[in-house]
Amino acid sequence: MKLGIYVTKKSALPKVLVIILFSCSCFALAGQYVLHGCLWWECAPERYFRVSELELPHNLFPDDLIVNHIYPLSDEHETIDDGGQSIYWDTGNAGYVIYRFPTIRRAKVGFDFNKHMLFSGAEDVWLSIADSIFPNTTADSAYIACGNRSIYIKECTMVARYQEYVVYFSAVMDNKLLYADFEKIVVYIDEQLSSRLYP
Repeated sequence: MKLGIYVTKKSALPKVLVIILFSCSCFALAGQYVLHGCLWWECAPERYFRVSELELPHNLFPDDLIVNHIYPLSDEHETIDDGGQSIYWDTGNAGYVIYRFPTIRRAKVGFDFNKHMLFSGAEDVWLSIADSIFPNTTADSAYIACGNRSIYIKECTMVARYQEYVVYFSAVMDNKLLYADFEKIVVYIDEQLSSRLYP
């Protein structure tokens, strides 16, 4: 009588299932990143308003200024929604830009970049006055400053981040657009974002 040892082959099915599940997960993650620019756990939440709804109205500005409508920007900033609005008059101009980033991490980078641009080419150091203009803001980060862009040009600028949104408003200060106008505009911007993000 022969004694034999019988070795049974383990089924390859569990390994195949693991490989299939792993491959599907990788494709799903890649697809999520390609389509939305982020992974599920870091993506900005669904919003029920568009950047275009945050346009600055004409009545915030003196009557003789040209206030254009908000327009979409190019995709160079890797945003999921954005818009820019330009305001002109015979002696100056103002610009308003809103970026909505796919993640808060990218929004923080966008805020830092825009804050750095505030000082680019400035003649003197600008001190933040954000706390005095809106002390109860919901902004995660805010910087408002006024200073001399050159000997002849005085400018005030606001840079703020509200979750995944970064807002930039900059205006030449002269006899057509006064500091009181600038303050009224940045308070309006703050109220509009605050009311939509924290109803």
